[in-house]
Amino acid sequence: MGESEDEAILSSKESSISNNERLKIQLKRKEREVKRLRSTVSFQLGVHLTSVVRRPWRLLILPISFPVLTLKLGLQRIGRRPILSENAIEEVDEPERNHCIVLFPTNGVGFGHFTRMYALARALRKEDPSLEIVFFTPMPTLHILYNEQFPTYHLAGRYKHANMSASQWNGLVEDMLHMVFDMHRPKWFMFDGAFPYRGMLNAIASQPHMKKWWMRRGSIKKSKSVPVDSFSFFDGVIVPSEEEGVQSEGDHSCRCTCYSHRT
Repeated sequence: MGESEDEAILSSKESSISNNERLKIQLKRKEREVKRLRSTVSFQLGVHLTSVVRRPWRLLILPISFPVLTLKLGLQRIGRRPILSENAIEEVDEPERNHCIVLFPTNGVGFGHFTRMYALARALRKEDPSLEIVFFTPMPTLHILYNEQFPTYHLAGRYKHANMSASQWNGLVEDMLHMVFDMHRPKWFMFDGAFPYRGMLNAIASQPHMKKWWMRRGSIKKSKSVPVDSFSFFDGVIVPSEEEGVQSEGDHSCRCTCYSHRT
């Protein structure tokens, strides 16, 4: 009788913990959705007009303030002006990090991003078999990772979805990465791609105790092709320098130079 009661109590506690975790996940998802809505152009323009209604004297400067705000938001949308992170949601209770790294190769013109991350994953596993290596990628080459027993999360690229806006796709990226981070609690994150997605930047910004690296070919100087605040989200940049004539068939190794942004 006593054992059955203990089992019932234990089961009740486990159920309570599970429900609490589920509620926390739902709350975080709602908070991220609120943050995304507050960052939209329509919301911020609406707030500006509402402030004019509340303070009629602002009607005098509305012909100037409204175009200035529209220009500012437009520059943010195309990455020419940093987006304020005042609404960023960070982890408050930081649990212990796992011995884990999440690799995010994006889908470019070819398979260069994926090839580098795949080669890195194999090298890391050889060096440290206890390291958990997790992939998150829009690349379709999942069978290669499955054959190597790498846990893999896949999200099809934006243009594979019919009538999906950039904002909606970035929302999916952010939500899925949060799920991966909650599940694996990685110590490290590495992105390999030319353009850092806003959804990814939002997700890694919420992980202050996770080291973030960007593997990027070319100059580390700020480029007009990427959002101006991109580099500030990473602890450093890794620039690969593949040596021609050295690689053999099936060998995708490369030499890298690391640049740290933080001390």
